[in-house]
Amino acid sequence: MRSDALAGCGPHRAALVFEGEIRFGPEYFRLSVDGRAVPHRIFGRPLQWSADSRFLAVQEWLTTDYGSGPITCAALIDPAGWKIARLAVHPKGFAAEFRFDGGLFRYRATFPARSAVREAAVELAALRSWEDIDAAPQPPADASPSSLANPQETP
Repeated sequence: MRSDALAGCGPHRAALVFEGEIRFGPEYFRLSVDGRAVPHRIFGRPLQWSADSRFLAVQEWLTTDYGSGPITCAALIDPAGWKIARLAVHPKGFAAEFRFDGGLFRYRATFPARSAVREAAVELAALRSWEDIDAAPQPPADASPSSLANPQETP
């Protein structure tokens, strides 16, 4: 069993444990934070801690189905509150290049089949989509390829 660990800048630690690989595609993983498994969800690389270790940015995979995927989203984990906030869903794309910039979380959504890239920025204080990380996630309402934006995000 392969695993990758990512230390936080403070008291928190995250680890990815290999779960599988998409045909002709990237690997996906289970995630644990501070030794506690994140249930009901799978993740890809990268992971990125905020400078104060308050948030962990992750790429959540919403499907491993070769025909309909990839469908991913950037998500933020609050390990102290054991909450997760999903951001925009990216059908046929990947969320990557996470960075925290003051009160903003920035990332890049890439769509390899279309050779397209979108920049996204989210105000951390304005996030209202937090949910209990132990609850099974709801299927995203915006997983169609035509819906690539989220009102919480700005270009």
